[in-house]
Amino acid sequence: MKIIALSCTQKRLPSVTDALLEAAVTGLVQEAKDAVIQPIRLIDHRIEMCEAEDTCLDPSVGRCTLEDDFQRVVDLAEGADAMLLAMPVYGGNVPAVLKIFQERLKSFMNAANRPFGNMTVATIVHSRTMLTEPALGALFPWYLRLKNKNVASVCVSQNDHQELAGTAAHDLCVALGRQLGMSLEAKSSPAPSRTVLPLLQSPPRPRCGDPVASRPGA
Repeated sequence: MKIIALSCTQKRLPSVTDALLEAAVTGLVQEAKDAVIQPIRLIDHRIEMCEAEDTCLDPSVGRCTLEDDFQRVVDLAEGADAMLLAMPVYGGNVPAVLKIFQERLKSFMNAANRPFGNMTVATIVHSRTMLTEPALGALFPWYLRLKNKNVASVCVSQNDHQELAGTAAHDLCVALGRQLGMSLEAKSSPAPSRTVLPLLQSPPRPRCGDPVASRPGA
């Protein structure tokens, strides 16, 4: 089972994004014993901006004509069943390196099997202060176009913490990886028996129109 670990930071190593992604990988391999992890750091590859010529959509061309590392990244993801994606928030949105890559994937719009598509996905979004949820939301149109299924998401902000990777964010990302692993295992085999948490229910409340019970001493 091949899983992409896609780091979308624009920083060189070490980075918080990669630390959180590694925590998620740790959780994933606990549940998916046969997982083969393919790490991809977009910033380590030269991926040029789409020039919007749309020659890639011409059936006689059939591919992006820009000469860079884009096709190499696509080849690394070939045959993947799932993806862990981790990204920081830049300017309240996805990082430019990911946005450029998303736009370049347009060259496979008419392909029967689209790269980075038809996968089970889990997503990590982190920021210094806030806006993680809007950035996460910006990913979903891309996921939907590629027919990806996001089964778990973690949004964390550093705020007053000196080092985000040293907080409970690490544990959240491990849990996210485990959730993705469980989802993949459930698709291939019956889920193992687990402790079922009790369902907490509030006591019944009177509904509009119900007779009012008399109170003692009223």
